[in-house]
Amino acid sequence: MRRRSAAALSVALVVVVVACSGGDGHRTAHPLSQARRPVPTSAPATTPSTTAPCTADPGLAAPSAPVPPDLTLAVQRFANDPHLTGERFGLSIWIDGLGEVGALEPDVPLLPASNQKLLTAMGVLSVLGPSARLTTAVRRTRDGGVAIVGGGDPSLTTRGPNSLDALAAQVRAAGVTSVPGQLVVDESRYDGLRRAGQWQDWAVPADAGALSALMVDDNRYRRDAAFLADPALANGELFRVALAAHGVTVNGATVHGSAASDGAVIASLTSAPISALLTDTLLRSDNMGAEELLKEVGHTTGAPGSTAGGLAVTRAALAPLCVPLAGTDDDGSGLSPADARSPREWRELLQAARGQPWWPMLRDALPLAGRTGTLSSRFRRTPAENNVRAKTGTVPGGIALSGYGTTAGGRGFVFSVLVNGSRSSAAERPLDALIAAVAAHPG
Repeated sequence: MRRRSAAALSVALVVVVVACSGGDGHRTAHPLSQARRPVPTSAPATTPSTTAPCTADPGLAAPSAPVPPDLTLAVQRFANDPHLTGERFGLSIWIDGLGEVGALEPDVPLLPASNQKLLTAMGVLSVLGPSARLTTAVRRTRDGGVAIVGGGDPSLTTRGPNSLDALAAQVRAAGVTSVPGQLVVDESRYDGLRRAGQWQDWAVPADAGALSALMVDDNRYRRDAAFLADPALANGELFRVALAAHGVTVNGATVHGSAASDGAVIASLTSAPISALLTDTLLRSDNMGAEELLKEVGHTTGAPGSTAGGLAVTRAALAPLCVPLAGTDDDGSGLSPADARSPREWRELLQAARGQPWWPMLRDALPLAGRTGTLSSRFRRTPAENNVRAKTGTVPGGIALSGYGTTAGGRGFVFSVLVNGSRSSAAERPLDALIAAVAAHPG
């Protein structure tokens, strides 16, 4: 939890929770004065010298107006809902012109679940840009073979327009019918780690496949140990089958290797723009898409893309947002139990992002309440429907929702709510009721 100097703080009425340990875990909400963080005036000390200077978002300044009674009541109802008994939770809700109207344990780091993809998305848009594309190529090798070179495209499939089948068809169309050498699988664009951070066994392959720069069908079409240890080689064998189906015979074995950069390109597939890949990742909460894109961010340093590298580049790229990143980041998808960030930090990141040129793309890529993606069935027939855009999160032990909306009175709001505990999934309904109440605020 961050420490604040009392002399530097402005004070406003918010709601905090006193949680009892043991017993029935009942929480009593009290209207108390809680200090708000002062607006940063300079970049954090850890900001790399290569990044743009930190410029604080003036919208983070806290107005002194009291919290409207309807919002105080909505937060109190959430805090005392029996579905949250015994769970750890926190929230931070900001309404433009009113300030932080709700704050329950706002600075306590909690498991973000798939809200971690918000950090990944910000890094992807900041570093790669929305128009970049990823290319899977087939090159000739010096020994008469061919190499399939993985480009980190998370949308590559076995069949279809962007597939191994389409790539094999290009090889045949180039006049190749026989390959005397080996079929080389080049996945050197990224490191060889098959899992991100501290992923648990339950996550693979149920929620994510084994990672590789050459990924096909999310690397989840097999579950055996051999495939999970080396999906790229298996994907190379799939490509051999696709070549054979198009009348191309490969005489050599399928092996790992690195294709020479001067090897002639005889076939290639280019992904949709990063903006489209990211939209699909956020709408479906696609773990593999998030992890591959994060490794691509890491690849921009010139080293093989890695989860750790992608996170380091992302943190540096977001330094100009003027939000000190105190949270712990262990992967790009939120599957790792080592991810942790406070609700207020998530809210401030989302709020500061509104001043970035890429923010409209981030906002529009988020699920729309009652309409699209993981929010398509939530918030129906509430003021949040077709209004709130937010990232959901659900893992064993935690749920989350963070995003944007507009009140009935026309004010923008930004929020983050995290609930951790063995029964956290039961908190979804009171969480949704809280955000719907904020959306209904008339002021």
